[in-house]
Amino acid sequence: MDRKAENPADKSGMSSLQGKLLKNRGSIKFTLNRRLLTFFFFLLLSVLFWFLTALNKDYETIISYPIRYIKIPRELVLINNATKQLDLNVKSRGFALLRLKMQTRISPLVLDVNSFSLNTVPGKSPIILYLVTNLIIEKLQQQLTSEIKINSVIPDTLILQLTERYTKTAAVKLNIALEFERQHMQVGKLKITPDSVSVSGPENFIDTLSSVSTIPKKITGLRKNTELELDLVPIDKLEFSTQEVVVNVPVEKFTEESIKIPIEVINIPDSLFLRTFPTSIEITYRVGLSDYKKVSEHMFMAVLDYSTKDSSIGNKLTVYLVKVPEFVQVTNFYPKNVEYIIEK
Repeated sequence: MDRKAENPADKSGMSSLQGKLLKNRGSIKFTLNRRLLTFFFFLLLSVLFWFLTALNKDYETIISYPIRYIKIPRELVLINNATKQLDLNVKSRGFALLRLKMQTRISPLVLDVNSFSLNTVPGKSPIILYLVTNLIIEKLQQQLTSEIKINSVIPDTLILQLTERYTKTAAVKLNIALEFERQHMQVGKLKITPDSVSVSGPENFIDTLSSVSTIPKKITGLRKNTELELDLVPIDKLEFSTQEVVVNVPVEKFTEESIKIPIEVINIPDSLFLRTFPTSIEITYRVGLSDYKKVSEHMFMAVLDYSTKDSSIGNKLTVYLVKVPEFVQVTNFYPKNVEYIIEK
């Protein structure tokens, strides 16, 4: 079967037609995209004008403001959970309200206890003071920008309960965990500055208080003398003369040594003699290099308590290590129990 010959002119015409179609399609697509962009541009512009117009109008809303009480008489202390914030019904333009809402932190409104006409309930203990908030709108208004007008305040009344302030001294109790670098140790006692604080507050809050603690903290990698600043754990309704203490940790390289000391017997009648087997114990201890030559046998003391023999098991008594120099850290001693015989 014979194949028909292709006409070059027909092929060229077809290609030209396809090219025109593709060009027209691209032109239509570009026109549509441009119209769509134009539409969205004017839509966005309209929304923006509407938003700006809306923000230029006056609105009423509720805004919560923190409050801070000042000038409470020094001899008195606040004991109730007094209101910590006021809800203000305010009126202002949208711009001012939006700016206020966007603030990450709102400064508290200050309430001067001495400057207000407070009503005192006579014969009451504690002292109870009332403050009608709508009567101080003008004073609150002075603490705000002139763009914002206060219509009303919630709650309508603030109640403060005050009682006589008492003061006492309390010791500082450390709550720290110390970890030392290898071959390092604490040499000597920790020094706390100050080692006690003045605490004031309601009598029933501080009458049983004997100490205040530092916030728990773990210190690692100690290898030299270190100064730590530690905060005190706050206690509700109480005030401290200081909120932090400084602790000095004496640190030094150590060496490990051992020493033998004799066992002494206590609480034994003069008519008796108690012989132990063995007669001494061996103590293993750590000591800072600067104190190494200070260590001597008489700085330690190990005892047996004769009065405990009736409660002991078998013919052994427990050895107690009752005296150790403060710059030495005992790691072990042996034996901890010894046999004995009583001679008359």
